[in-house]
Amino acid sequence: MRYLSITGFFPDEVQDNSVQFELDIAGSEMNEKVAQLIESKPLSELEPGELLLSEDQVAALETLLKVSFPRGLEFFMGTCAD
Repeated sequence: MRYLSITGFFPDEVQDNSVQFELDIAGSEMNEKVAQLIESKPLSELEPGELLLSEDQVAALETLLKVSFPRGLEFFMGTCAD
């Protein structure tokens, strides 16, 4: 099954490339909603890899997921399989 994951890293100038935030999206319905919100496509059509999220996309995800994302990080959405 495919699912989406959100990760956050310090910006490049900080020189620490370790993951500072990670959130796996649970449930097929929520994964579909996130895919539509960010890529305007069904989850099954998303390409593998990571996408840098804009500040507007992060704000929309916070509302949809009811999660507060830490400030000062760059966020990426990736397509995963288990």
